[in-house]
Amino acid sequence: MPIIIGILLFVLTLGEVVISAEKSNLFRLFRPLNVVVNSSFISPLVEQFGDVSVGQKVFIAGNTTLQADPDTRICINSETNLQDNIVFLASRNQQAPASNCGKLSSSTGKQVSIAHQAKIKNSKIGNFTFIGFLADLNNVVLEDGAFVLHGAKLSNVRIDKDRLVPIGAVITTQAQADALPLKTEANSKFQKEVLEVNKEFAENYSELYKQQGYDAVSGVSAAPRTSWNPQPVQPTLGKNIRLEEFARIVGDVRIGNNSIVGRRTSIRADEGSPIIIGDSADIEDRVTFHALKGTSIRIGNNLDTNDNIVFHGPLEVGDNLTIGDDAVLFRSKVGNNVTIGTGALVVDVTLRDGVQVPDNAVITKQEQADALKSMT
Repeated sequence: MPIIIGILLFVLTLGEVVISAEKSNLFRLFRPLNVVVNSSFISPLVEQFGDVSVGQKVFIAGNTTLQADPDTRICINSETNLQDNIVFLASRNQQAPASNCGKLSSSTGKQVSIAHQAKIKNSKIGNFTFIGFLADLNNVVLEDGAFVLHGAKLSNVRIDKDRLVPIGAVITTQAQADALPLKTEANSKFQKEVLEVNKEFAENYSELYKQQGYDAVSGVSAAPRTSWNPQPVQPTLGKNIRLEEFARIVGDVRIGNNSIVGRRTSIRADEGSPIIIGDSADIEDRVTFHALKGTSIRIGNNLDTNDNIVFHGPLEVGDNLTIGDDAVLFRSKVGNNVTIGTGALVVDVTLRDGVQVPDNAVITKQEQADALKSMT
C-alpha cells in the first residue's frame, strides 16, 4: 500500500510539474495601466501601440487609437486634448514632415485640440491649433494657430500660421493651402474655451480615477466634478438596453427602452448635458455623442445609425432619423423622418420633416437645407 500511494503521489507531482512547465511557456504581456501619468489622463479604453510620449495636462478620451509603427514615434505635447475615437498614426511606410519628435513621426505642439473621430497620419501639428470632427490629415504640417474644420481632408501640404480650412474642404496642393483665409477672433476664442474645458478634464478625470478606480472611468459611470458640473449624476438606461463591448456612457445620459449601443461608441455628457436618446435606438459602432458646455442633445425615438458618426450639441432631432457612415450632425435642428447620407456634413442648419441629405453633401447654410428634397 505505501508503494501504491508513493506512485500516485509521484504521478500527481509529475502532473503538476508538466502543468507548471506549460505555464512557463507563456510570456506575460501585462504592464502597469498608465491612466494617470505626467499630470495627464489617458483613458483605459485607448488603444496604444509603439513609442508614444505625452506631455503634462494632456487629456485623451476613450476609444482613441495611438499607433506608432516600429522605428516611428508619436509625441503628444502638453495641454493637448484628443477626443473620442480619434486615429493618430505614425507609419513607417510613407514620408513624414521633419519633426523634433523623430524622423518618422506624428506629433502635436502645445495646446492642441483634436475633435472626435479625426484621423492624423504622419503629420506635424503646431501649437494652439484645432482639428475638427472627422477631419483627415496625411503628411501635413499645421503651423501654429491653424484651424481645420469638420470633415476637411488634407494631404501632402503645409497650412500656414492662423489659416482656416473650411468645413469639408479638400486640400491636396500647396496652391490651395496658400489661398486659405485667416481664422477669426471668434475661432481663437472657441479654441481657448475648448482648451479650458479639457484642462479640467485632464485634472478631474485623473482625480476620479485615483479616488474610485478603473470602473469610474470606463463603461457606464458618472462624469467627474467640474466647475460647470459640481454634482455629477449617473446615466439612466431604459429597459432592454444592450451595450456592446467598450461602449462608454458618461454623466446625464438618458437612453430609452429597447435600444442598442454599439462597440466603442461614446455617449459623453461630461460637458454639455443632458444627452437624451428616445426608445428603440439602434446605434452602431464608434459613434460619438458629445455637446459643448451649456448645450445638450435631444433625439427622438427610432434613431438608426451606421458607424463612425459624430452627433454634437447643441442638437435637437425628431423621431425616425436614419444616418449613414462617417457623417457629422452639429449645432442643428432636425425634424421627423429625416435621412442623412453617408459622409454628409450637416452643421448649423434646420432640416424640415422628411428631407433627404445626399451622400457626401456639405450643408452649412440654411438655403442649402431648404433646397433639399423631401421623401415621396
